[in-house]
Amino acid sequence: MEIFLKYLLALIVALSTGCTGNHLITNKEYRSIVEKSFNNRTQLAINRDTDLFQVFNEELSVEQTEALKFLYAFMPLSDLADYDGEFFLANVDIALLAKSETPWGKDIPEDIFLHYVLPCRINNENLDSFRIIYYDEILDRIKGKNIREAALEINHWCHEKVSYQPADIRTSAPISTILSARGRCGEESTFTVAALRTVGIPARQVYTPRWAHSDDNHAWVEVWFNGEWFYMGACEPEPVIDLGWFTEPATRAMLVNTKSFGAPLGEENSINRYKSFTEVNNLYKYAVTKRIFVKVLNKDGIPVDNAKVEYLLYNYAEFYPLAVVPTDKYGISQFQTGLGDLLIWASMNDDFDYKKISVSETDTLILKLNHKAGGNYSLDLDLNVPVLRSPLPGPSPELIEQNARRIAEENIIRQKYIDSWMKPEESEALALKLKIDTSKFTHIITKSMGNYNEISNFLFYTPDSLRNLAISLLEILPEKDLRDMKADVLSDHLRNSIKPLSLTGEEGDSLFLKYILNPRVANEIIVAWRSYFRTKLPSKLLNSASLDPSVIVAYLNENIKIANDENYYNAPLTPKGVNELKVSDSASRTICFVAICRSLGIPSRLEPGRNVPQYYLNNSWNDVYFADQKKPISENGYLKLQSSETKPVPEYYIHFTIARFENGRYNTLEYDFNKKISDFREELALPPGSYMLVTGNRLNDSKILANITFFNLSANEHKILEIKLRSM
Repeated sequence: MEIFLKYLLALIVALSTGCTGNHLITNKEYRSIVEKSFNNRTQLAINRDTDLFQVFNEELSVEQTEALKFLYAFMPLSDLADYDGEFFLANVDIALLAKSETPWGKDIPEDIFLHYVLPCRINNENLDSFRIIYYDEILDRIKGKNIREAALEINHWCHEKVSYQPADIRTSAPISTILSARGRCGEESTFTVAALRTVGIPARQVYTPRWAHSDDNHAWVEVWFNGEWFYMGACEPEPVIDLGWFTEPATRAMLVNTKSFGAPLGEENSINRYKSFTEVNNLYKYAVTKRIFVKVLNKDGIPVDNAKVEYLLYNYAEFYPLAVVPTDKYGISQFQTGLGDLLIWASMNDDFDYKKISVSETDTLILKLNHKAGGNYSLDLDLNVPVLRSPLPGPSPELIEQNARRIAEENIIRQKYIDSWMKPEESEALALKLKIDTSKFTHIITKSMGNYNEISNFLFYTPDSLRNLAISLLEILPEKDLRDMKADVLSDHLRNSIKPLSLTGEEGDSLFLKYILNPRVANEIIVAWRSYFRTKLPSKLLNSASLDPSVIVAYLNENIKIANDENYYNAPLTPKGVNELKVSDSASRTICFVAICRSLGIPSRLEPGRNVPQYYLNNSWNDVYFADQKKPISENGYLKLQSSETKPVPEYYIHFTIARFENGRYNTLEYDFNKKISDFREELALPPGSYMLVTGNRLNDSKILANITFFNLSANEHKILEIKLRSM
């Protein structure tokens, strides 16, 4: 039935557009670029040729063919690895249907449609069939409205479905966001853009990667009509366009940007243009800006071509790269930003130079690459952020009151849906029927929100002998996984987990739960990879890996090509996708390694701090380095963190961070957010090298007292690092 409906939809599209021969891409030069990139992708994704490209053997219109080729030509590795041609064709058909059925569809310029309507990927979410499922509902909601009115109305529809709640960094798909009725700003904006694009309204997610005046960030939505881009808060409907709670904070931003899918086309204000996407700088719409120039010279005073210039903003106790803009052949890098303070860091290989600047007082900065990592010294930095601008006039009180009434009604609609979830008394009754702990099960069901059916079905169809282990599996998962994991995926991970006989006692149980049974590795979407690996991996590897996990490293070295630049949205490939596509980014390869280990009953993890993959063998954790990575040649050094500060007690990512020098820059070690200094009880085992401690004390929303301390850590050295915060 589903296949019949898909073909019926394709026929409707062809008939409604009157097209079997009309070009979707009329720009011949751009069509040639798309064709060339598409042909390259057929080679890159040759290991998934049938899954991805067999769809072109169907009877497609010219518009369908060109739309599909456009998506394939520029999509990141994650999409090539984890989805198939039928999925993308179904999404293409909806985009073309909206183009033909909406009053504004025929008026959307070609480049705007290609870049901001057609793509089903918005950021780093996993993709789903949202457009196909919700097309009719959203289209019915906006009948009789013009494009501006429709955009505002869709935001009300989105608010009926979803409200704000903080969450972890994995971005849920739009349907999963609806299912849980909540999401962080990145999920709300992904969801709202998907809703707008569903009915052919050009839309994009924009964000300030980090605020200057506070330790936070934010994402919202821009919509296009009448030849201009306008903004609105995602799932935060206002009575008019270009209004949101963030309007005034955005006047203090140092960057507001977005990614434009596809080869560069048009004249938008860009930071960098790449073959598959453009980084667009939107800041001028929100704040007073200035373009600064950085000239990079080598130690002999000669301009350096393609040096990396990072524009670093203090936030979350680290210097975060707002943008990385390489120098041109004249040694010049340029960046449009707000009127605050930045740390500018230029590097080429292991040579670097840096300087703090006030943008309002700087036109051109000259940096000379005469620094090398090493040494022990400290530098105080007083940092100022852009001043708050005068508030803008808002809509009339009548419009505000009318909008408030609608918001209240929408809250009631959403709450009715939330009230339909499984009640505590229902979960208790089911737990008694299944003979499992009622309090544990009720707690799990509560956290699963609208996904309670999948969780309860998983437990219902689990054999009695495995139900307690199933509860342990659910308890170890992050809350977001409980909100969007399917029963069959959970079942695969439960039924195909292997506990080695060597793991005994409480420590063995803990290792099994955390590092074998647990399907969560990093921020990837979880799929059923255990049964897959145990049937698809070479028998020689399956038989020998438990005694020598290095054979897994050798397998990945031999079979997986690394192409980091091709996965530009940074959505991890699933472990299954890595193995099928045989092309991956480095981060997804490490996730794949951990997944293969766990599939074979080998405890494995990404080491906290450095995210280096490790396996547990002979009572110790062993680091893994692949053929294209540099393995430290010395024993670890050891770092003990301490502080006498009590007001406040220093916390990681709030008051301090530690970074290690690699490839010309200091990369922050990833320890838990808000982890207090007192919780760093054990010494940190770290590779020898040059490190940087960053501390910061936000006096208010306009002044920061920061410090950078550089230090060396030698092999087998035990160093004590005192964390001190500056004060006035």
